[in-house]
Amino acid sequence: MMKRNCRSKRSGQGLVEFALVLPVFLLILFGLIDVGRYVYLNSVLSQAAREGARVGAAEAGWIGKTTADDPSCVASSSLITASNPGAHVCPATVGGASNSLQADMTDAANRMVAPFGAVKDVFFSCQPTGSTPSPNWTNTDCASGNRTASKSVVWVRVDQTFTPITPVIGQIIGTLTTTASSTMVIN
Repeated sequence: MMKRNCRSKRSGQGLVEFALVLPVFLLILFGLIDVGRYVYLNSVLSQAAREGARVGAAEAGWIGKTTADDPSCVASSSLITASNPGAHVCPATVGGASNSLQADMTDAANRMVAPFGAVKDVFFSCQPTGSTPSPNWTNTDCASGNRTASKSVVWVRVDQTFTPITPVIGQIIGTLTTTASSTMVIN
């Protein structure tokens, strides 16, 4: 009879220890998952900025051109197919409209960050080589002089908000705005 009581006390002790350790273990586990998601977001944002800069570099020299100016111009919604090889996407304006350089770069960045939703902000700047973008990133300085000078570059900055899935960590740090940028020479 004595051995049975001792065994019952031990199993109860194990249950209490498990109940004390389980929340700490789960917090650490989900915290590691959040850290992994954040590192992955940084990698994805870097790729999104590079993709936006690639599109900007390819299209910046063709802003405002039409098929009357160059028969190889196509709208951004048109597909470049085998029937029109060497076609160029010719955005109508720098920003604002659906057929604009800004819209094309935003679409390119959003294709890269699909697991995290749409990007919060996409900013860009066209500058001569060796300069830096303006601090306010107005998206309006891709005037023809800034994009047609020899070896001009396009700067792209992408912002995304990260929200942890772990409730305790989410309450402590809240949401984080993560930024990535890239630069490419305008073709």
